[in-house]
Amino acid sequence: MIINIDFDVLNTFDCTYGEFEEEAGKVKVFVKGGLALPYGKLTSVGNKIYFGKCAKENSENVERLFPRYYIYDPSRNAEYVEWGLCDGGLKARTGTGEWTYYEGESSGLYAMHEYVGGCWFVFDEVVFYRRTVDTYTPDRQGSSGERSVQLSGESYFANQLTKDFILEGVLDVFPGPGWMSWMVRAKTFYIEIRQ
Repeated sequence: MIINIDFDVLNTFDCTYGEFEEEAGKVKVFVKGGLALPYGKLTSVGNKIYFGKCAKENSENVERLFPRYYIYDPSRNAEYVEWGLCDGGLKARTGTGEWTYYEGESSGLYAMHEYVGGCWFVFDEVVFYRRTVDTYTPDRQGSSGERSVQLSGESYFANQLTKDFILEGVLDVFPGPGWMSWMVRAKTFYIEIRQ
């Protein structure tokens, strides 16, 4: 499934990225998790699907289309794959089956962040990119001081039809693990969900 979406409405700062593919002017980056979507709904026009932002009450829970949909509590470093309101609070289950109860609905929801993953960011008609990875120490608590930089294409080539897309987040594959900053200059962007 291909979802046409404005890149600027996505919150990508908490993303964890995996492998990437390059082919015939396209760059594809696997998003393992950490992608936050705004409230939205899908619209079909011909054979294309478009994502549009909307108010919460009109939202269609587009997150459920993604292979990975979860909530995360940073204060407990806990990822929950199932959750719901129960007795005035929030009850949530981890992937290992452990249940946690948050007293009061607002306290549980306040601590949570909703994320998706298991999809690909696809940049089409790429003319240039610069990817910088600052490698972590083995315990992932800091930088090792090693930096790798990868360039492709011509940085001076830009026109009214291209746009600069900026990705930042954790890269979990070589040359990582580390913190990645990636600028991609391309004409179009979409999300691909492979079945």
